[in-house]
Amino acid sequence: MTDYKVALNFEDGETRFITVADDQSIADAAYRQRINIPVDCNDGACGTCKARWESGDYDAGDYVEDALSDAEAAEGFLLACQAKPKSNMVVGINSTSAIAKTQARTYRATISEITKHSPKVIRFRMSIPNREELAYLPGQYVNLKVPGSDDTRSLSFANDPETDELEFLVKIVPDGLLSTWLAERAQVGDEVEFTGPNGSFFLREAHRPVLMVAGGTGLAPMLAMLRTLRRSGSDRTVHLVYGATEDLDVCELDTLEELASGLKNFTWDYVVSDPNTKAKNQGFVMPYITADHLHGGDTAVYLCGPPPMVEAVRAYFKDDLAVEPNGFFYEKFTPNATSAEKPGAPAEELTPDERRSTPERPPVATAPPVRGEALVGDGSGASAAPAARPAGTGRLLEAGAEARGLLGTVQFPARDLEPVAEAATTPEPAEDRRSMLGVERFEARGSGEVTPLDADRALAEEQGTRTLLGVEQFPAREVESVGGGAPAGIAATHVPGDATEDGYEIGEEHPPVHQSDSVFEARLALELGALEMVIGRLDSSQIAGYRLLANSTLPHIEGDRFVDPLGFIESNAAFHDYLFTLTGNDHLRQAYVRLGVKNAMEEALEHATWCHPLVGQDHLDIVDALEAGDRERARALFIAHAERSKITTRRAYAEAQDRPRFITPGRFSGKVVLVTGAAQGIGEAVAKRISAEGGDLVLADRSEILLELGDRLTAAGGRVVTQLADLETYAGAQSVVRRAIDTFGRIDVAIHVVGGTIWRQPFEHYTEDQIVAEINRSLYPTLWGARAVLPHMYEQGHGTIVNVSSTATMGLNRLPYAAAKGGVNALTRSLAFEAAEHGVRVVATAPGGTEAPPRRIPRGGEPETAEQEAWHQVTVDQTVDSSLLKRYGTLDEQAAAICFVASDEGSYLTGQILPVAGGDLG
Repeated sequence: MTDYKVALNFEDGETRFITVADDQSIADAAYRQRINIPVDCNDGACGTCKARWESGDYDAGDYVEDALSDAEAAEGFLLACQAKPKSNMVVGINSTSAIAKTQARTYRATISEITKHSPKVIRFRMSIPNREELAYLPGQYVNLKVPGSDDTRSLSFANDPETDELEFLVKIVPDGLLSTWLAERAQVGDEVEFTGPNGSFFLREAHRPVLMVAGGTGLAPMLAMLRTLRRSGSDRTVHLVYGATEDLDVCELDTLEELASGLKNFTWDYVVSDPNTKAKNQGFVMPYITADHLHGGDTAVYLCGPPPMVEAVRAYFKDDLAVEPNGFFYEKFTPNATSAEKPGAPAEELTPDERRSTPERPPVATAPPVRGEALVGDGSGASAAPAARPAGTGRLLEAGAEARGLLGTVQFPARDLEPVAEAATTPEPAEDRRSMLGVERFEARGSGEVTPLDADRALAEEQGTRTLLGVEQFPAREVESVGGGAPAGIAATHVPGDATEDGYEIGEEHPPVHQSDSVFEARLALELGALEMVIGRLDSSQIAGYRLLANSTLPHIEGDRFVDPLGFIESNAAFHDYLFTLTGNDHLRQAYVRLGVKNAMEEALEHATWCHPLVGQDHLDIVDALEAGDRERARALFIAHAERSKITTRRAYAEAQDRPRFITPGRFSGKVVLVTGAAQGIGEAVAKRISAEGGDLVLADRSEILLELGDRLTAAGGRVVTQLADLETYAGAQSVVRRAIDTFGRIDVAIHVVGGTIWRQPFEHYTEDQIVAEINRSLYPTLWGARAVLPHMYEQGHGTIVNVSSTATMGLNRLPYAAAKGGVNALTRSLAFEAAEHGVRVVATAPGGTEAPPRRIPRGGEPETAEQEAWHQVTVDQTVDSSLLKRYGTLDEQAAAICFVASDEGSYLTGQILPVAGGDLG
């Protein structure tokens, strides 16, 4: 398949490039690559997607004249929903590039309330005139432009999404850009500007209990979640652990009491780390998180805080509680540059409620020092006198012992620092300048001639990558490969965080609930959130693009069968991705991408044949529900679709247990294939492969273990019937053919596998009964099978017979078997002459030695004496020696050859015997 590059030139001069397959329309490719262009009907009937041809070749496709007249086509116009490139192209799009960008919106708001909870915490509210246009999820945030500057600060919503006024909490810090403006200059009625919503940290819809951990004004997103639960009448069990550094940092306790009275299963506690607190709980948050709050792991944990706090909670769960939560959703605040940190500007401490980028002081420790500041203290908790410092640096922040600790453990012991002296420095001795840690690294040179280094002196010895000056700094440790085993940490399924330009990291973790279930549950939670952001807010062009992607999944499935699993996975990923693109929140889309749904599906479905019959229709129905603005219908469809996705992948994993090594998906779709000798060995391998490739199977054998195989293949989605029969008789062969005709009405392919050496010994040692048994086992089942099926194939005018022979037609210690297989070869060649005029092909493969598991039903003839063992070994040695590859083949390798000659790929083969023996031609 050829791919072409297409340049999309928008009216405002912007150009976007897309890659288009040679069987793909320009519009389809654009939407799969998240570039929106005008579309509507997708059928070449409306003309909305009319674009200008500028260069390149293309197939214009099918369309009505009302959409594109002959005159317009002659002038170089095309319909993007129909046109398929035949070379690299340049196309002019009749809109500006703004249509191609789906991003967070900017809103104008008016301050409606400013409330100072304490000298350290402020709450403010604001309103916007177009409130109905702002949709967000509880836990998300906005970027507020600070009046009088070009800087923005990120603020989490504290109100639920249905409340008209928008509410936020901000910590007041000295010289804080936003907090100073709010505390000193802001007035009710002032106008501000913000962009959003942003973030993928939000309350997932589920029924399992919730544990929330918040620090300081990081309480805001938890309030939004709790208020949402109250509004919905939720009965979920929720516990909040709220921590702060000082009493003045504590806020909204009345609100929490009010929420507890309205949420019957909500409990909460708070703790303050300051030893002088008046709160009932003094200390750190960890002792207030117990195993009871985790419900044996069936809990969703929501955590807001800086990286040390997030990692500390994870470690606490893993090491102290030894519990893995079902979901672990977090927001990590990380630092980035601000205008206050530019040269000449005063240092500033920013909290998550002013900016997502700098760590909120977690409830487990006092805030870390900010840039341009120093912490001084004697470690006792009492403040020490400020130390002398050079002019021009930031202010000194005095702090006690808690500033040196994390989770109650001192990380940075206090020590006395000498003031910086202004006295002249003493030059260090020259030999010291040539040394490091007392080891001479650079040879001293005189002032005369240059002396080259002696190559043998090894002044800079080669160091290992984990050492410094011979001391190991980074001990080696085992690292799990990506995708293999459980990563270190609390969860076995870790969705890594996303460090964004807003300066914070979002992520989530899930234990391996099921090999496939957990990833679809996580996707569903994100989709239900995204649905709330887009329902009722999509225009006709966005709906048309969504429908285009839904339709693109359909050619890859047919009923309950995959026609092209990889094609479906690709188009399905584009369909699901587009919902998150429509939200305008790239954090949500990245959260979906990081789940790895596409990779999980590729692993499970690459060779799958069965799919839930409604997965394709679900895509179309979801688009219809969104177009109608039917929230409940869309929710029900997303939930049902997630369940069907789980069923499909579970079935695929079941199929994998019987999956052959090689598969050509869909190769036998629509064909009825009869396989004799299918209970084990080569026959079983052939049956598994044909079922995996979409064939309807009639399996025959005289052993009842055949029934187990039929059940497994049926459970994996195959259409299989089984028939127990004695295939050494004509009556037995006829019974199998009748079963096939009665069930499916025809037989397209008959594969005769029954046969195999019973005894291995020189010919003079065979008895009459043994010779008869060998001929009955390895010739008659093929002879009678061909005779029984032939009239039906002649009547229908087509068919393929594949006989399984052997390269042992010339071999040691198995002459009766060789004679039987020689008869199979003669049957194949002669019957091919007779059957050709009736449209029937007759071919054979000739396997060599083949490795196989121990037979569950032995053929008999196992060696019993040392002499018989020696005869057996002669046969084995001769088989290996005659193979150019010097090995036995595998069941998959034999099945591959048989399925090739049986399929339409071998349609020009008849009368041939194909050796499959590593170069041994027999």
